[in-house]
Amino acid sequence: MMDTNSSIEGYLFCIAPVRQGGGGNQLIQTFCVLSGRQFSQWRHKGDLVPLRSGVLDLDHHVEDTGRQIVDTKILYTIRLYSIMDLTKEVLMGAESAEEIAEWFKAFACSLGKPLEIRPDTWPTSASIQIGCFTEPLWGGSSPTGMDVESPLIQREKTRSYNSLVTIGPETPLLSKDFSSGGTADLQSVSPGVVPKWSLVRCENGLRFFEETSDFLFRYKLPVTKAVGVVKAPADQIFNLIMDYGLERHQWDHTFRSASIVETIDGHSDVLYLCLRQDWIWRRPRDFCLSRYWKREDNGTYSVFYRSVSKMPLQPGYVRAYIRSGGYIVTPLKSGASGKPRTLVEFVLEMNVAGWSSLFGIGLCTYPVHLRNSLLSVVAGIREYVAAQRVKSSLTIVRRHSMEYMDNHMQQGNSNTGETFVVSIPFLDNEELDEFHDANMDQLSEWSEVLSKYQNTSPAGCIMRTSSCPQHGIFDMPYFRGSVPRGPLDGGQHCFSEPEGSNFLVKGSNFFHTGSRVAAGEPLCKLVAVDWLKGKDRMDHVAGHPHSLVQKASFNGELFFFVINLQVSYTLNYSLVFYFVTNEEILEGSLLHQFIFGDDTFRNSRLSLIPAIPEGSWIIKQAVGSRAVPLGQILDASYHVGFNYIEIDLNLGSSGVVRGVMGLVFGYISALVVDMAFFIRCDVEEELPERLIGVGRLARLQMDKAVPPLAGI
Repeated sequence: MMDTNSSIEGYLFCIAPVRQGGGGNQLIQTFCVLSGRQFSQWRHKGDLVPLRSGVLDLDHHVEDTGRQIVDTKILYTIRLYSIMDLTKEVLMGAESAEEIAEWFKAFACSLGKPLEIRPDTWPTSASIQIGCFTEPLWGGSSPTGMDVESPLIQREKTRSYNSLVTIGPETPLLSKDFSSGGTADLQSVSPGVVPKWSLVRCENGLRFFEETSDFLFRYKLPVTKAVGVVKAPADQIFNLIMDYGLERHQWDHTFRSASIVETIDGHSDVLYLCLRQDWIWRRPRDFCLSRYWKREDNGTYSVFYRSVSKMPLQPGYVRAYIRSGGYIVTPLKSGASGKPRTLVEFVLEMNVAGWSSLFGIGLCTYPVHLRNSLLSVVAGIREYVAAQRVKSSLTIVRRHSMEYMDNHMQQGNSNTGETFVVSIPFLDNEELDEFHDANMDQLSEWSEVLSKYQNTSPAGCIMRTSSCPQHGIFDMPYFRGSVPRGPLDGGQHCFSEPEGSNFLVKGSNFFHTGSRVAAGEPLCKLVAVDWLKGKDRMDHVAGHPHSLVQKASFNGELFFFVINLQVSYTLNYSLVFYFVTNEEILEGSLLHQFIFGDDTFRNSRLSLIPAIPEGSWIIKQAVGSRAVPLGQILDASYHVGFNYIEIDLNLGSSGVVRGVMGLVFGYISALVVDMAFFIRCDVEEELPERLIGVGRLARLQMDKAVPPLAGI
């Protein structure tokens, strides 16, 4: 985990558009230094002057943009961008997913720190002029930084969210039962969502499991997985799985050829895969698969597959289908020899199609043969890695950590002995022609940016509180959205409220014991849900004159928390949760700070615990059941009225979330999804954590979404 007072440096590729020639990207290798909220890029380590430098502003965000191919080089990338101007961005990459994950953690940690003082209040010194760089680039700050105690390099005392966060469990659900050593991490995990597996056989050093079924006679292949341990780093195995080049023939005996049909983003693509003919008189199979991958902050990689119809049938092949499946690659503790060890799991739920599938698995053995043949490639990975005499996972990136002194940094940065403290926002500094054309605005007004992010309570906004003894008692028929209320189990296109005790949160003694406790009764009651669709994105639904919130404005005892989950699919959809409370909200409490605080504070605290009580394996793995810091990974906007706060979350603003939603929409009519929203506690005085509200959506129907005016 990244220490809140540590910095990071190392080589990264900067991916910039080609300025001459009309298209494509070019790679520029730069030496990067991140210290607190100060970020600099240097052409070479040891240069006197950086290419550009600046502070990470309040409107700067970082996004994991996944795996990309640039100039035939496979890179794992992150994007630093401004939410105020999306044209201002920097795309950086490394050849190792582990390297870029460490940089992502560092940026996420830095962006979670408070920006305590405006740069124009810093002490200034003599301007510098070296080559073409003049005072406007550096804003008059000290070129050495040793005589000026900048607020950006002071020891910061505020705790921040300082870990790489991805959607999904820290330890895969399937790994909790069978991985060697250690137990499942209980951080905000919802109990009761782990599927039951039974061991069916051991073969060639692998264990094969089947998901248990309530049916005695089965006419389709059960969900099956193969589990094995490979003595290699997780990132090396992940790279083997993702690569469909010539090297794959060395370990995958089922593989014939593959091609990329469509690249969606750095985490998702569409793959066409042809298998070898391995059964006499049977035509070989092929697949058209949607592929999505992610990396957990504990180093676990997940690669998910499901069949899609984006490739016409090919002559000579039978199109087989994967309903859900994929790899989970989990690093284990090193053995006695000190060599890295990794648990590899390969799960398949498939239909081989053709005449073989019509006879049923009891009359034809080919479906079982093909499935087992595909699963056994885990042994091929193990043997191929073991046969490699030298297989280094080192990359060109070199990094180490530096620590802050109490008042000054250690002798400047390690590459020059000097520290450049630059007052302007990093993404507003566009002096380097190699990165971007010089045809955009160079500087932003700090007063305008700060005024947008240091919000106070809106004029005329008064907190309505009540000491009503009948907390949580509401006239339910009065609150009605476009999604009806239904039963907790077995519902169809409805919502309900599961027990808050199904979710684990930080208790009063968390910082002493590290253990979590079952959440109690949520602060708010879920009274209605809207499922809306339209051509345009639907923002600030609660402010509409005919919204449920406005209709209840006459009742000064109620306060609404409105969560608006926005996603673009064939149209723009909004899933709107209306939580309401009549409990008194005390001034100075964490909840009061969240309602009337600035967006930086809100983004650092708003969190969600998801769970999938009913759904396919691929969805359970992709969604996971760990707490997700929504404000850290999604673009969020907040609207505060006299009796409500609405939080609009753009699910399409994160590549990772877009990939998950692409999977979810394929199964949405068969899913039961639980969501628990809460405000994360960072210091002991704020404990215990309490849920804002919980909701369950059962088998939502896409065609039942309504236009905004009809819904509200």
